[in-house]
Amino acid sequence: MKPLEIISTIEQTAVPAGAAAWDKCGVQVAGRRRSVKSIAVALDASLSTVERALAEGVDFILTHHPLSMQPKFLDVVDDHYRIVAALLESGVWLYSAHTTLDANPQGPVSWLADELHLTGRCVVEPVHREELEAFAFSVSAPDASGKPDEPDKLDKLDALTARWSLLPGVQTVRRTMGMVHMTCRKSCGAETRSAVEGDLGMRPVFLAALPEGEPRTLGFGCIGSLPEAMTLERFRDRLAQIIDRDYWVTCGQTPGTIATVAYCTGSGAGMADAAFRMGADVFITGDVKYHAALDSIGCLMDVGHFCLEEEMMRRFALHLGSALPGVDIYFLPAQDPMRLAVRGAR
Repeated sequence: MKPLEIISTIEQTAVPAGAAAWDKCGVQVAGRRRSVKSIAVALDASLSTVERALAEGVDFILTHHPLSMQPKFLDVVDDHYRIVAALLESGVWLYSAHTTLDANPQGPVSWLADELHLTGRCVVEPVHREELEAFAFSVSAPDASGKPDEPDKLDKLDALTARWSLLPGVQTVRRTMGMVHMTCRKSCGAETRSAVEGDLGMRPVFLAALPEGEPRTLGFGCIGSLPEAMTLERFRDRLAQIIDRDYWVTCGQTPGTIATVAYCTGSGAGMADAAFRMGADVFITGDVKYHAALDSIGCLMDVGHFCLEEEMMRRFALHLGSALPGVDIYFLPAQDPMRLAVRGAR
């Protein structure tokens, strides 16, 4: 596949409209390779990760965190220099899906909510509500005898309908009585119609229609209800099983029971108070600072920056494996750079 097709598929989930203003996601290093047959997916673009990806012979590297949050001169031969040099020499692409991925509640950021079976979910900090548009157009016309479409034509229409459903921003595609009804993000409307025209080899008459489905709200953090309330001790046990972690830091108040859970992958302590005002009994995130812990109005659980996002990227890799048939996807696991030091232990 062409690199821009890969990026388009990534951005169906890591939606650019959800990016934080301060973020530096997107293409980090443009590659020279015109065809992508394999992709490496990882949390960070560290030197060891990039070297592993290049050793696998991939054409494209997708990470969550950007290569750098600030522009850097290449005036020192350090890891940053070596990463850029290796990518430029190999011609491999480097792309970051950072807050664009964090902000899509229907993407892999929802993995913890899925494991906890949270219901009634909504985002804690909305940043963008996508508008939808819909249109309909004719794809068949009976001949003078009134005969219906021939089987081979129907097969072609089935293939086109399947293809259109995969176009960026398309939400639904439905074919009935010789008409196709499509709903897509408003920002993708012109591009979608252009793709339809290209596939049909003609410009059909596009009729305005009512959008199907609900517009997507992009934003950070997730809050939802557990299937049943549980004690704090039981919730801790369940959380430990899910995140495969034996310890974390807890601060703030101690609730008697847990019924409503909120979380934000990465560093989300800044939205904890908003989550508590929305009814959360506990807020799970990473990188909680001293004053956030001191001033917390609810129960904060700092499970670290790494574990929630590492699993998110693993699941994103699985999704891309299905969304990009014919492209090999390699997930490159990493280790949490934070380690617990226990007195007396080696």
